[in-house]
Amino acid sequence: MGERTFRSRREAAIAGALAARIRGFSLVELMIAITLGLLLTAGMIQLFSGSRLTFQTTDGLARIQENGRFAMELLKRDLRQAGERGFCAGRLDINSHLSTGGIGSEDFFLPERAVVGWEFDGTGPGDDYTVPDSLDPSGASAGNWASSATSGSNLPGSVHGQGVVPGSDVLVIRSLQPIGGITGDPTATNSEGNDAIQLQGTYDTGALDDSLVLVTNCGNGADLFQNTSSNSSALAAGGGAASGPGNNTSVDWSTSYNDSMQAFQVSVIGYFVGFNAAAGTSGLYRVDLATNTTEELVEGAENLQILYGFSRAAPAGDGQSVNDWLTADQVPADGWEQVIAVRVGYTARSSEVADNDRVAQVFGVTGTDVTSPADGRLRVPFLTTIALRNRVLVL
Repeated sequence: MGERTFRSRREAAIAGALAARIRGFSLVELMIAITLGLLLTAGMIQLFSGSRLTFQTTDGLARIQENGRFAMELLKRDLRQAGERGFCAGRLDINSHLSTGGIGSEDFFLPERAVVGWEFDGTGPGDDYTVPDSLDPSGASAGNWASSATSGSNLPGSVHGQGVVPGSDVLVIRSLQPIGGITGDPTATNSEGNDAIQLQGTYDTGALDDSLVLVTNCGNGADLFQNTSSNSSALAAGGGAASGPGNNTSVDWSTSYNDSMQAFQVSVIGYFVGFNAAAGTSGLYRVDLATNTTEELVEGAENLQILYGFSRAAPAGDGQSVNDWLTADQVPADGWEQVIAVRVGYTARSSEVADNDRVAQVFGVTGTDVTSPADGRLRVPFLTTIALRNRVLVL
């Protein structure tokens, strides 16, 4: 009996010791453990959030830089070719056969206008302009843009109808591209009433269908017209253009072109910040005014500002240096030939929100203080000045 009691007491003592060893956490210990776990989790979340924000910022800036530089290179390339007269050393008077009743012919296709533009109200040097939260162009009328290029001043409907966003200036550039492999046929006679120029050599009719064409012999002839020929061995200034300005009904060529003739495809391109209604975003657009076709070049464009370097006529100016930087409505109506440089200011934004610090940003763009919406998007301004190579020296 005594031994059994002793054994029972010993087993009870062992069981008590084991029970003491495997008892659970106290409430205080549990709260401390939970607090430490929450601190570690918060730290990991903060680290992840910071890494994600850094990635978004870096990626957004990279995309903006890439798009902005690409847009500037496109504008530089076209502006440096503006006003080209082919391989002629001197400046010839160009005989235009384009219809004055066509779409904006008096605005875009005058031969002596290498560049022309329209200025949005309140965006000139010294002005403060606030970019609206929505760039939907439906609230901006053609009267919000002004230019000395037209008697009516307003932005022509052929461009305004493309969806130019509020605050964006409009720039139109005319340049030439040589048409290789053809020249005038010296055995043919080009005279009034004959709307075709017979050629030596042939060209791709599809590539020049309804295109604007300039022909010249760099001596006594230069003619601008819209090609309506379906014959690959002739160029014609007749009727029947499917789009574009069209031609006058009567054709009187400057000269009878022979094998000294050069032919050029004329490009008349308008640049502006436009709105993609389907995506609800803006971008840099260009419109081919000969065919009235529009394409988006770069996404994320927000604002475009243009100034024109004006060289005063002698004796006030020399044709080789800029005397004044003018907006499109300040250029004299007969002074677009004296524009020898263009200053472009362009702001681009990221497509996604990349900054939690949502404050409005102010950029100096060609002398205009442009305030952006406080929407957390990244923005970068781009500025450049381009000399018009074919305008710097005035003969």
